[in-house]
Amino acid sequence: MIRPRGFRHGGVSVDHRIPLRTGHVENAFLPMHAMVVLRESLNATEASPVVSVGQEVREGQLLARAVGKRSANVHSPIPGVVRRIERVRAPGGYDTFAVVVSLEGAFSMLGKKPERYLWKSLNKADIAHIIHDKGIVCVSTGLPLSDILTDRASKPGFVMVVNALEMDPYRRVEETLLSLRPMDVVDGCAIAARVASPGKIIVAVDESVPRESLAAFEAALHTAEPAMTLQFFKRRFPQDMPSQIAAALEVPVAGDLFTIAPATLVALHEAVVSNKPHIEQYVHVGGGAVKNPAILKARIGAPIGDLIEECGGFSGKPEILVIGGPYRGRAAIDLDTPVTRTTRAILALRGDETKTAPERPCVRCGECLTACPEGLDPYTIYKNLKVGRMEIAIATGLQSCTSCGACAYVCRSRIPLVRVFDEARAKEGLS
Repeated sequence: MIRPRGFRHGGVSVDHRIPLRTGHVENAFLPMHAMVVLRESLNATEASPVVSVGQEVREGQLLARAVGKRSANVHSPIPGVVRRIERVRAPGGYDTFAVVVSLEGAFSMLGKKPERYLWKSLNKADIAHIIHDKGIVCVSTGLPLSDILTDRASKPGFVMVVNALEMDPYRRVEETLLSLRPMDVVDGCAIAARVASPGKIIVAVDESVPRESLAAFEAALHTAEPAMTLQFFKRRFPQDMPSQIAAALEVPVAGDLFTIAPATLVALHEAVVSNKPHIEQYVHVGGGAVKNPAILKARIGAPIGDLIEECGGFSGKPEILVIGGPYRGRAAIDLDTPVTRTTRAILALRGDETKTAPERPCVRCGECLTACPEGLDPYTIYKNLKVGRMEIAIATGLQSCTSCGACAYVCRSRIPLVRVFDEARAKEGLS
């Protein structure tokens, strides 16, 4: 077995994982009304609608067209009628427009054998055009994959990491895809490599994942072109972040490393090989308040309440609904919050899981300093922000913070450190 890698300083130990029965991933119920947001992250650019209210649309039809860089095409996840185009609050906490489609009519993709295209005969430009046309985004960032791969192609020889690491106790989507769709992940990686020309490809896997569940993927690696190397990493949060992967691999320059999730590679494979737009997402529905946690293949725009209902509903009243992981996720507004192309987990957490407590004054324990993998002093930054010393906060590392959440997690006083940092940067227009 290859020696597990890990970053050296800070982080939080994650010694336990919530049990999850894995196996065949079911298709989630089709939504009666799909709310499709027109940008997937705060840093993305909103696509421009090309449909109007009352218009009939087909499954996979273009709803909104990309506008320049950091913008991705948006397609209808279901056939139906456009009911509304309205301003909404996205799951990520920012405002954006959304197109609401009501289910009606026949499906053109669902239940039908997909077309198969021999992508190896395509050149780089053709592949990049397909990725752009089908609206494929990175599920971790919400940014257009075509832009990223094209930019990377101008600087070949970098390290590409297939990031299957999931460091919180709940999520299993990425490692499950390695097990259930190994050839699609390998082919998706080869397609990405055709466009971007990496010098090395590494598949990052948690050391606690049972080797038997990776047998099919390891077999697929033997036929992979270009070659891919399986690398195990120590189970420590936030090992799944690009900066910590780079530190563990000892990549000298952060820009020399690019991470891509298996879920993104599956969407890429379906776009290029099966001519399918990015209208589905693999979502882990779990938490102590969900009766039967599972991974579902959901249509974009489906309400999260539908997915929870499909998992048996609530076993008790949840303390909080979280989109994403427990460390870096955001609280959902309500059960009508839609699934987006970046939704990888929906967690309904009980009070004993959140351990909610009131905020108290700092006790100077220093645990936030110990936990920060970037070597920052979170409380000093926080203190300067609270008294309006933005310049000093920046000088002491505000912009170096990756918002991993490790400091807030270990804080005994329950000070919302990361939330304050993010709000301050957003107010000042800092990335």
